[in-house]
Amino acid sequence: MTDLVVDHVNFAYRETPVLTDISLKLRPNSFNLLVGPSGSGKSTLLKLLSGLYPTFSDGSLTGKLTLDDYDIHDIVPYQRVAHIGYLFQNPTRQFVMRTPFEELRFSLENLQIKPEDIEKRITDAMESVGMTAYMHHDLLHLSGGEKQKVALATVLAADSEYLLLDEPFANVDPIARLQLIDVIKAYQDQGKTILITDHDWSGYTDAIDTIFVMDSGHLHNALTDEREHILAKLPNQPAIHTSLPAEKEGIITLDSVTLNSGARTLLSATTRLLPKEKRILITGPNGVGKSTLLSALVKLYPYGGTITYHKENIAKRKIAKHVQDIALVFQNAEQQFVAMTVQEELTQAQTLSHFPEFWSDDAITRVLTQLNLHDLRDHIVYQLSGGQQKKLQVLLMLIIGTQTLLFDEPLAGLDSISQQHLLDIISDLTTRQHQTVIMISHQLHAVTDWFDYHLQFDNQELNYVGGAS
Repeated sequence: MTDLVVDHVNFAYRETPVLTDISLKLRPNSFNLLVGPSGSGKSTLLKLLSGLYPTFSDGSLTGKLTLDDYDIHDIVPYQRVAHIGYLFQNPTRQFVMRTPFEELRFSLENLQIKPEDIEKRITDAMESVGMTAYMHHDLLHLSGGEKQKVALATVLAADSEYLLLDEPFANVDPIARLQLIDVIKAYQDQGKTILITDHDWSGYTDAIDTIFVMDSGHLHNALTDEREHILAKLPNQPAIHTSLPAEKEGIITLDSVTLNSGARTLLSATTRLLPKEKRILITGPNGVGKSTLLSALVKLYPYGGTITYHKENIAKRKIAKHVQDIALVFQNAEQQFVAMTVQEELTQAQTLSHFPEFWSDDAITRVLTQLNLHDLRDHIVYQLSGGQQKKLQVLLMLIIGTQTLLFDEPLAGLDSISQQHLLDIISDLTTRQHQTVIMISHQLHAVTDWFDYHLQFDNQELNYVGGAS
């Protein structure tokens, strides 16, 4: 087993310190959890360990990063990956081919794996993450959780000694999450060393050997009381407290609506109403069609039946008018950005705002401070951490103030405090702006008492669940 060593490393982005005097040596054949607030430097550390930074960043590095006493950056990439496998927080950044099979084959060919061994590695890795049936599906048509599983399979197939996994379960459903933790634990049993960053600490109690805590760019081993707090058992399926809607009319209505993905039926003929100025949660396993439903509501995906908005058939609405009334907050925050810096994004959102009198510079500064983004105005949006990108994306959509907001996993990749702050801000601002909120989320621990209504999407059905109103 090779030694991966971080020795007094400092890393700065545009002269802003990100990591300060970091030293780390992972014990061979160990399962390690790296925790800390959004933006504290966790992803940066993993990118340094994998050799991506500082080469692919506007940053400066001091200190030593070595693999068996060789500087990581002196090892050619394909040889480095044989020792260090890295899973991006955003799985789409990892894909270059059309299907999972082609993606894994391309990756293994680049690692110079023997042709006769490639297919078995692909099959084994895809089977381990439960994605064999999707081997030849178009990656663009997979759900966020399914993409995360494929990205994980790509890393597992490489069979690296060290597995560096950045928020590998952020978009997967709770049941799949526990199954994948077991899969990764099995790789440790084969002699691998694991380092995972995660904001959801459930399911690790019997898996983790060591916990590292990152705070404001400083790293330390978790003390006994910290460890007990982090690994405190949480219910895998927290109860969501909602009522059943009593409204007879909805801002959105589905009339015998169907959804399909190729030959697969996602939603059988369904009639539902979604009430105005309420907060509605949509849950369900990965791949059932939750994101597809939101895409249909904004006319980005074909559907059967009739969808109306304020009693007007959306099929007859011009797209320019429709997007003024209903907006989709994408699962991947980077897809929502159109400018280069945080300030440029904020300025553009102000010009598009439905409530310009409300969104003064002072008001924006107050919310930026609440989100801990106030010092990042000059940062390039693509250099922000995944959690910082999520917070900025949500703020931009709140500034624009569209009447109905469709949120696709806005809490993924955020620590629990950031989740609560963001939910408080969404609640306050959407109430003041008289907006309707429809949200997909797997981060159920954060939202047990936040929603008015709960729609469960499963087995081709979309049904309200909860107590009587």
